[in-house]
Amino acid sequence: MLHKVTPQWFAVYTRSCAEKKVAGELEKQGIEYYLPLYRTIRQWSDRKKKIEEPLIKSYLFVRIVQKEYLSVLKIWGVVRIVHFSGQPVPIPEWQINNLKILLGADIMIENDARDFKKNEEVVIVRGSLEGLRGVITKVGARKKLVISITALNYNISVNIDSRFVEAAS
Repeated sequence: MLHKVTPQWFAVYTRSCAEKKVAGELEKQGIEYYLPLYRTIRQWSDRKKKIEEPLIKSYLFVRIVQKEYLSVLKIWGVVRIVHFSGQPVPIPEWQINNLKILLGADIMIENDARDFKKNEEVVIVRGSLEGLRGVITKVGARKKLVISITALNYNISVNIDSRFVEAAS
């Protein structure tokens, strides 16, 4: 539910390929937003080019209070704010932080035999992903940590050295 005084993060669903334009309009209006972008190489018939693509197609995140809700919906390219049962669904700050940590990391993976159980909640305590929280989805020679944006039902998986991981409290 949209809180009247304290800003909260919400997922905004946009028209196809409109994420950057919506972000520009949010910037102009002074509305805090986060558009997770990653660098990739795009191949055209005559050249290759490094570009930034949205990590989650047709979504970005806004940090708003109730009075800003309508301002966001009026922006060209915004389809809706993600909601369930007619209520906008806030996204916990730590999930937005997870995306920021993940996209800012230079991930280097090593193997270790430390034991974790499937579905165990963990937090990364060392390295470039320090502070990131998630759930173990695979146990073996390589550990897999899933970072979940629950309101979108979207998962990002990374292999991580288990020496960098502790059980979440």
